[in-house]
Amino acid sequence: MRAARQRGLALVTVLLVMALLTLLVAGMLRSHQLLVVGVGQQLEANQLLQLASAGERLLLRQRANHGPQQLQLADNRLELRVEDLGGRFNLGALIGREALDPVLLERWQRLCASLQISVPAVDALVGQTILDVSQLRQLPGLSPEAFERLRPWVAALPAKAGLNVNSASARVLATLDGIGLATARQVLAERPPAGFASVQQFLATPALAGRVVQAQGLTVSSRWLRLEILADRPSRRLYLYSDVEIDSETGQVHVVRRRFSAVREPQPDE
Repeated sequence: MRAARQRGLALVTVLLVMALLTLLVAGMLRSHQLLVVGVGQQLEANQLLQLASAGERLLLRQRANHGPQQLQLADNRLELRVEDLGGRFNLGALIGREALDPVLLERWQRLCASLQISVPAVDALVGQTILDVSQLRQLPGLSPEAFERLRPWVAALPAKAGLNVNSASARVLATLDGIGLATARQVLAERPPAGFASVQQFLATPALAGRVVQAQGLTVSSRWLRLEILADRPSRRLYLYSDVEIDSETGQVHVVRRRFSAVREPQPDE
């Protein structure tokens, strides 16, 4: 009887040890699977980063002068776009001075009104260097929804950067004194294919006849661009946004800032 009891205890012990070993092996296999998945995801993310960076280098070699492009590389796809940031409302020109400029302030107010959002008071940011439009989030009364509505229309450029009337949209042109949205669209229809040669030519366009538009802060060229690169793989995509500046003396293109995102930034609604 005693021997049978000992054999029974030994069998239970063996079964417990086997169960423990089974749990340990299962845990190790699970950890290994997670490790493999994690490594795979990291490798794919690195491939997306390399693909997006290759698209950026291509645009920089082309000096960012080309229109939208699409490139197919096996299962990978690149979409390349270039936007002139000089065609947006420049927050740096409004805020980056010691005091608010009345003309620019009125343009800011018109832009907000056209977007049907309450005009946020920017006094708290006056005199600061605007490095990114996200600094607007600090303004009291500007909701996240209003910020997203505003973001596609503004840029954080140096205070000296003017509004490029050759790349500005109708909504941005409509912020100028004496111009409504209908007139701004007419100006775009009359804009020469190569653009206005001077601000004076812009002001003399027939659509503006009889209107008094101040030339302050206007220009017909820009040195600040945004490169949008979409790196697309069958199971994942990545956006790279690179803001670049073209040196006025050497013509060299320098990357000022980069931002990666899994989703595309809000686009203008016109």
